[in-house]
Amino acid sequence: MYHLNQFCNIITALRKERGWTQTNLADRIGIAPQSVSKWECGVGYPDVTLFPVIADLFGVPIGVLFGEGYHAKENQTVKQEASNEKIYVYDPLQTIDFSINNCCRIRVIDGVRENATVTVQGDPTFMEYVLVEKDDGRLRVTVKNPSGSAFHWEPYDRGGYEGENVITVYSGVEDSDCYSMNMLDLVMSQWKTEAGYDEWLICTMEEAKRLFPSESTWFDENKEALSAFRITQPMK
Repeated sequence: MYHLNQFCNIITALRKERGWTQTNLADRIGIAPQSVSKWECGVGYPDVTLFPVIADLFGVPIGVLFGEGYHAKENQTVKQEASNEKIYVYDPLQTIDFSINNCCRIRVIDGVRENATVTVQGDPTFMEYVLVEKDDGRLRVTVKNPSGSAFHWEPYDRGGYEGENVITVYSGVEDSDCYSMNMLDLVMSQWKTEAGYDEWLICTMEEAKRLFPSESTWFDENKEALSAFRITQPMK
């Protein structure tokens, strides 16, 4: 059975199995790395003429790209895994890139530690569509769009899970550098908690106005600036 919205996970897994970066894959196909990034974020698909090229490049039947008979190899970077939680452990992280294309809460807690940890918690679909990897000294956290829509966030079946989707990063350094990119119509709100760490809430405009009713007018006036972060920019 074909599942086109699984393409983002499948092409990511095929790329990682070969030890390629997004740029490596883009060079082999002859396209811009930004195109591969969009595919892996779940906010677009290749032109139909590229599917045979991609399948041939990876040496797989074309049906594999649509989820037919494909099983990703186990991610060896996961140090602990439960049904709704994954924990990744790295050396301390100075630079963290977030590509955020689903509703969630992100916490980045700085402070010198022996290791950095990334904990991902959430509903089954959220967990399936999150990628955490270290690439060229930078941590990349990709929160993928499970619907495959190129512009809009769409509700999905959370499998009965009622808690928040949360990503918590202990950077392991005194002051990390964080960057974000959001290619959908989601709003990012940021604040520093009483405990002193940085926290971001990524949600729909409607949810933001419900959570912060006193700021409803401000949200309307700044809608374009708050949503559609289509370029990477500093988070703090």
